Amino acid sequence: MEEKINLLRKQKHIPLPSKWIIKNQSQYETAQYLMEQESLGFNPNYFITFHYFHPDEVKKKRMTLDDGTLNFSSQLWKESPKDKFIRKRRSDEDYFIEDTGQIKNVILKELYGIKRLNQTWKYEFPNLMFFYEKGKSQVKYHTHLLIPNKNLKYDSKELLEFVFNTKIRKSRKCFSNWKKIDIEEVNNVRGALSYCNKETNSSTYSIDYFNSNPIQK
Repeated sequence: MEEKINLLRKQKHIPLPSKWIIKNQSQYETAQYLMEQESLGFNPNYFITFHYFHPDEVKKKRMTLDDGTLNFSSQLWKESPKDKFIRKRRSDEDYFIEDTGQIKNVILKELYGIKRLNQTWKYEFPNLMFFYEKGKSQVKYHTHLLIPNKNLKYDSKELLEFVFNTKIRKSRKCFSNWKKIDIEEVNNVRGALSYCNKETNSSTYSIDYFNSNPIQK
């Protein structure tokens, strides 16, 4: 049975694009917030996706034999206390937000030249929007990041990919060792916002409100 969606009052409701799929009240309200951001001038140029290190990466590596075949015997691998801690960390939203916050600080320094993060009066901080989701596996989070090119030190997708997958990736151990940081140019802002909102429900808000820097009214 589909959930009934209560629209905001007529004077506050923002019409959504016809292709947006809204399944629940939280998703609708988040969509309204995102559409408001667009109306205020949020215009990201790049859609960035990065994954986090997970013990399964080490497990799969250890289970690969010399001849390249896989041996799935549990005797070959025993999870250490550190692995258990990281596994728990990757499914805990609070820890996830903490890791993302550290990555955000590196991004501000490397991409926008903001060296003193506490000197908000000295720099023009970019409107970054972080989103998280678990994807098909529903086991561990990954992040989508929308960034503008205003004041960006690098003016091409290729340069951004290089910096993200070298300097930024090496600066934090929480990044996945296997999956590279993927970057796409944003040609449809509303499409990107809709995609980032697809997992929002009453218990999970896809937007990382702690680390995002939205446009203020």
